[in-house]
Amino acid sequence: YPIIKTTNEDISAHTTEERGMLHSEIEVPGWDVPLHCICVHLGLFARWRRKQLLDVRDRIESSVPPNAPLIIAGDFNDWGMRSGRLFAQGVHVREVVEHRDGKPARSFPSWLPVLRLDRIYTRGFHVKHVQVHAGLQFAKLSDHAALTATLQKI
Repeated sequence: YPIIKTTNEDISAHTTEERGMLHSEIEVPGWDVPLHCICVHLGLFARWRRKQLLDVRDRIESSVPPNAPLIIAGDFNDWGMRSGRLFAQGVHVREVVEHRDGKPARSFPSWLPVLRLDRIYTRGFHVKHVQVHAGLQFAKLSDHAALTATLQKI
């Protein structure tokens, strides 16, 4: 589907780690509002992630209408899961695997996932299916397991 607008924002919290947020608006045929997609890669330290999640929240509050469908995905580096839960409550999204299983997916390392670092948050969707693509066959693609979700707009 056509990407009608995109913004790539530097959300680095420290000079030793470059981190970004990509926000795209996608025109989906038959929808009255665009789909907002945000991809993030957050820092390794909790205080950096807290600042970065505030940046993401500010982006959502300033650029995403409250009724617009929204997907936020990426490497949250939030193995303690505290920051992610507070973030989700603040912007009214839910994490798709946590909604189904009670906890976010184990996604790192991809060959034998133990840590819960990656997330898919949504607003305005019914989650039909989620999957973690992990194992030795995926280790060549990334050090993180890929997460997928089949969504239906509410």
